[in-house]
Amino acid sequence: MAQQQPPVKIKLICIPYAGGSSGCFSPLRAHFPPFVELAELSLPGRGRRYDEPLLDTAESMTDDLWQQLRPMTGGPYALLGHSMGSLLCWLLCHRLVSSGSRLPEHVFLSGREGPSVPHKEPFEHRLPYADFKAKLEGYGGIAEEITKDDDIFSFFEPMIRADFRATELWTHDGSYAKLPLPATVFSATGEDSTEEEVHAWQREFAGAVAFERFEGSHFFLFEQASTFVERVVSRLLASKE
Repeated sequence: MAQQQPPVKIKLICIPYAGGSSGCFSPLRAHFPPFVELAELSLPGRGRRYDEPLLDTAESMTDDLWQQLRPMTGGPYALLGHSMGSLLCWLLCHRLVSSGSRLPEHVFLSGREGPSVPHKEPFEHRLPYADFKAKLEGYGGIAEEITKDDDIFSFFEPMIRADFRATELWTHDGSYAKLPLPATVFSATGEDSTEEEVHAWQREFAGAVAFERFEGSHFFLFEQASTFVERVVSRLLASKE
């Protein structure tokens, strides 16, 4: 019997959610097999880029991430975005197509309704301090020592509000062509988005989009890290067949 060849190495490039900094996907890292290399893009105003001014539009964030992404596309790669990162991931895919760059083997979009779905008001980035903090506590994903200490939370608040503003004020102008890319969309039962809103992602892709739904909250990918990674890896392996 011929010995089975190990899968070709692939880079999984992760794009952060609102409030996420470099390393925010680290809880997933230990669950990936050796052939998947996890790489994370980062935005200004946090982590190692703390001294840089915050960005508060999806367009400026996409410009920044595009400069980071371009040198990473020389070999096989896939993209993963969660929440805000899903929108930015989708915008980056349009940059990749229009620039003639090497395209990802697969696109994973998580924790967000399709970009054509209008935002529900009131916009959360405009909420008063106490209401804004309570909303974030409801989403989970932020360490309790941050939300329970006003001094610490006040340090992070401008960054998170800027991220929320970027996605809440962005609107789909109807000019985006369908992407010629394989995509999987993950969502959870405890999120605000309805299944119909999540399935609006299908409008953005030329081929059929795979949809997978988890039990859990907005940060289901960390709550069920092993299962989530297993689903991602199975799609990556299928893309190589």
